[in-house]
Amino acid sequence: MLTRRNLFKSVVTFGLSALAPWLDRPALSAVENVRQRCEPAGADPPTELQRHLLELEYLENLKDDLDCAEVVARFGPSLKRGPWMDADPLRRIGHCPFCGEVGLHVGPESFRCKWCEAEGSAIEFHSRVHGISHGAAAARLDALLNDGPLRGRRCENEHAARILEDAQGFYQDLLREKPEGAIARQCLAEQGVTQSTIERFRLGYAPPEPDDLLSRHLIAAGYVVPKLLQRLHVNEDGEQRMVDRYGGGNLLIPICDSEGRSWGFVKKPITSPQSSLSVGWTEDTLSVSERRLRRLIFPHPAWPEDFNRHQRLLVAETPWEVVALHNAGIENVVCLFDSATDPVRLRTLLAFGWDFACAFDAKGGRPATAFRFVERLEGEMRRLFVMEVPSRGGLLALLQSGGHQAVQDAMTQAIPFHQWMGE
Repeated sequence: MLTRRNLFKSVVTFGLSALAPWLDRPALSAVENVRQRCEPAGADPPTELQRHLLELEYLENLKDDLDCAEVVARFGPSLKRGPWMDADPLRRIGHCPFCGEVGLHVGPESFRCKWCEAEGSAIEFHSRVHGISHGAAAARLDALLNDGPLRGRRCENEHAARILEDAQGFYQDLLREKPEGAIARQCLAEQGVTQSTIERFRLGYAPPEPDDLLSRHLIAAGYVVPKLLQRLHVNEDGEQRMVDRYGGGNLLIPICDSEGRSWGFVKKPITSPQSSLSVGWTEDTLSVSERRLRRLIFPHPAWPEDFNRHQRLLVAETPWEVVALHNAGIENVVCLFDSATDPVRLRTLLAFGWDFACAFDAKGGRPATAFRFVERLEGEMRRLFVMEVPSRGGLLALLQSGGHQAVQDAMTQAIPFHQWMGE
């Protein structure tokens, strides 16, 4: 029989062992340091904490823009392609400058020596090779990116951000006023989604093939070939052509960062005005740096004004739950996408609210978000609460049956995780 305690033990047993090699210990330490000095929501956060958070964001953005393989090749050993178990064509191998053995594995995001276990980002490599502080290494690499000696991935990231911004505006206009978006407008109206919610989340619509309206729009806007936003389509006769990667009659929700830049969409096919929006959403992100995607939650807070904004955050299971609850006037809700256990994503979550609640049902039939990342929180366990929702339909069923007040009451009545576990 699946019980709370058995499920928790299973997740702890398999989750930690599987994820331990990828722990971002500096990020976890940063969470702990910030929280030790935090004040509850309602008080203005000290300026030093805002600076600390912005410094962490700056370092993450810099790591996004750097190419670790380029930094290693410039300041360390020569690299060559090698056969990889992970079949990643971008990775390289070379002599480790720290132990001298052949076994330094390097990719765009990070390096690791299989012998001496030296590892980290481009900043950690530069710091260690030159014997300088982490901050000094970051400043030097940032200057090299700005001045040109390092190419990095900044231009690619900026290009991706620009083309996605143009695509997002196109999809949004199509939903709001174009004939092709009529089915999506009707579907949203059927489910009581207000115009302000559509504007708040910049919802859009990508029409079905065969017409690739987006590519026409982007080419007219000056893009040569918008390959980033295309995919190969093969028809029944075997004919191939490039079409809109987000097309197919999809309702779209942009996935944005703290500066409002879109890095992809969650999408859901709309087949009729009565289509259910509660299930069937898939994430389709586009970013040169996977590190950036690790940090995104939905909706993403803007720093520093959203620091510790909410007393209690509700962690939803899907982005549409977030949209539906915001539409009902409940704004203290977020979604972590699939990588709830990522420590960098948890850092963003913990900086956004003072404590947080996860929904769970008595029959254990829904994904147990609380169990997926509770082992990572360590001293933050006291911040985790559990609220019960209907076994069929979860948060959306609770919202439909009792409205705004039912969800608010459930959040207020949420109990501490350790108490819910019977400890």
